Amino acid sequence: MALAMALACAGCGQRKVPSGEDYYTQAQAYYSMGEYRGAIDNYQHLIDQYPFSPYAEEAELRIGLSYYKMGDHAEAVASFSDFQRMHPTSKNLALATYYLGMTYYNRVGRPDRDQSNTALALQQFEIIEQRFPESEFGELARQRIVICRDLLARNELYIGDFYDKKANFRAGESRMAELMEKYPDTPVAPEALYKLGVALEKEGKKYSAAQAFTALTIHYPKSNYMQPAKAELAKLKQPVDTEDDPLRMVLAESGFNPDQSSAFDREVVRTRFSSAADLAEGAYGADGLPVLTHGPAHVQTASAEPDEGGPVTLRLIRLSSADPPLSVILDLSGPVKYDKEFQGGSNSAVLTMHLKNTEPGRHLVQHLVFDKSIFRDVLVSTEGNDTTVTVNTTAVSRFAIVPLEEPARLLVTFAPPDDDTGQAAASEMGPMPSGPSADGPPPGADDSAAPDAGSEPPSENAPDMPPGSSSDGAPDLPSGQPVAAPGP
Repeated sequence: MALAMALACAGCGQRKVPSGEDYYTQAQAYYSMGEYRGAIDNYQHLIDQYPFSPYAEEAELRIGLSYYKMGDHAEAVASFSDFQRMHPTSKNLALATYYLGMTYYNRVGRPDRDQSNTALALQQFEIIEQRFPESEFGELARQRIVICRDLLARNELYIGDFYDKKANFRAGESRMAELMEKYPDTPVAPEALYKLGVALEKEGKKYSAAQAFTALTIHYPKSNYMQPAKAELAKLKQPVDTEDDPLRMVLAESGFNPDQSSAFDREVVRTRFSSAADLAEGAYGADGLPVLTHGPAHVQTASAEPDEGGPVTLRLIRLSSADPPLSVILDLSGPVKYDKEFQGGSNSAVLTMHLKNTEPGRHLVQHLVFDKSIFRDVLVSTEGNDTTVTVNTTAVSRFAIVPLEEPARLLVTFAPPDDDTGQAAASEMGPMPSGPSADGPPPGADDSAAPDAGSEPPSENAPDMPPGSSSDGAPDLPSGQPVAAPGP
């Protein structure tokens, strides 16, 4: 009896507690067989009991990969997001970021459906493009970026078409302008720019419409919309000021001023679409429409942040080189902050700009008489550290102030009256509604197909839809060694 008890006790003493490597080996076996629930359980035991094990970091990542392969999107997102937060310098960060993007990407729907997952996927793929461009996920991410941007652009086009069919042309203008602001390098951009011109024309903004059609002929000369744009220009018979890119002008007139500033990397923008370089993302409200500024109290910034070390010099005030000129240009020594006031009537209009921390150049004339085109004269005065520029014109319908860079300038462009009343509007060009109409569509809320373009030319180069999770195209973690994965 005593011997049996001794043997039993000896057996108890020989029972081995699983080590971190034991859990890892068992988890890897489950993972390789596709038994992902068993793999997750063993990886989690490893993390809970051996948090400082050399296998712990890979276990955290493989939990996310297991959920991804199981199609459990919510848990996969949580796991990959936790990994990014807890291991910001990991060699496996590119892999985790790519698969987090793919988790969103695999839930992307048609362009007429909600594109929230597309935007989230794009965010992750752009992180790879910016931080890990040379990794084995770099090219895969770039391919996904092209598709995501095209889907987001087509969604904007779909919503803009919806508003156009509802005769809500201002809302349609906003959507087409936003598309051109954010996705000018996508295949649907020529169609959007053409429809932006059509919407502006239907609103009675003939000059702005002519700018849009002119921009299309410059930026997309091989598009199917080239000839329709030329036909619209011939019909409108509007002079277009081409002192600067008319695409920038029409976007500013639609509420997307570069001075509303940007979370969008300008260097990336210049690289991606040189023909539409230097565009900046505008500010948007919860309804997706641009947030506009009204009234003289709002202070805006021309170009980049001004140098606080000293005053900016207003060097020269001149008319644009177009014939007839429709813009006045303020040449500056650097970026400048400003506010503005506008007064309009049936025979005249006055735009006053208060330039902050700005002094007139030594040779700048204080009173310039133009008497050309719509311009009468310009007055320059100073008060303290600020300079005030007052532009007197004949009646105009709208105006826009566009900051330009290299060299620093303010381009102030005006539109002649669009009707016979000659009445000038006391607001900037292209004021947008405060939100979508009551019958506005939640993007992709129904199963209807995207609206057709009627008699207009067809969309060009539609993309393939995203592949499923089985076609993510990316390598998996190598097995059998701790934290061995591609680095940046």
